[in-house]
Amino acid sequence: MRVSDSLSLEPWVVATPGLSRRLAERPLGVPRDALRWYDPTRCASAPFLDHLDRLDELTFGPQDLRMPRWAFYDCAELPGALFGFGGLADHVPCEAGGGDTTLFVPVSMCMATPMVLSDTWLVFSISSLLDLCPGPDAVALGVETLALTLAALRPRRVMGTMQWRSPSVAMYARFAPLCVRAAWVPAHTHAATCVFQLEPAEAAVERALGPTEKREGQVVDPDDHAALRAMQARIEKGDSLTLVGATADGLAQVVWGPS
Repeated sequence: MRVSDSLSLEPWVVATPGLSRRLAERPLGVPRDALRWYDPTRCASAPFLDHLDRLDELTFGPQDLRMPRWAFYDCAELPGALFGFGGLADHVPCEAGGGDTTLFVPVSMCMATPMVLSDTWLVFSISSLLDLCPGPDAVALGVETLALTLAALRPRRVMGTMQWRSPSVAMYARFAPLCVRAAWVPAHTHAATCVFQLEPAEAAVERALGPTEKREGQVVDPDDHAALRAMQARIEKGDSLTLVGATADGLAQVVWGPS
């Protein structure tokens, strides 16, 4: 049973009405009309968007990756979409954000923004309240949230970023193999960031939701910045680097050469 089902969570989406016609008719088997829809250009959506901001604060604030509210709107809600699972505040795990317990609140979230390349989306800021009480369920709900996003948008290509030290490494690894486009990004707030690409998205969703496939690879030490810079130098020279999995304690495993 999926974690979202075991917790009686429902899928939701934040996007402008124009995107509704582009979504898959049944992402992960859920009818498009059954999704809880929040239009960022309508005042009625404000309470739910407030909870998304709170979710970001709880999960990314301690990592110094807290997103300004305007960035939510300008970089995701208006040009792209947000997807996730949620439930009534008095039934969701960990911290739901207080207040009216009859409100529907988000438990997980994934942001997606269209890129200039045709049919290519950037996915980022995947988080959930389960991250506050880490365990296998936290990884599984993150996998389901990204899978919902990809199944709904049906992109041909997906780009993403994650810090090598991030707990989300274990989650992204379920979608492997991922082509590592950059291993050290000085332009980012945290240089020890991985930029990756996956395609096709449909096959990645099947891998992520299916049985876990174990592949061995070189373990990436997120604190060895010299090694990360060396990896980046090889990538810039044209060598192929692929993320193929994660260790039991959530460290990325990579291989050089074709995946």
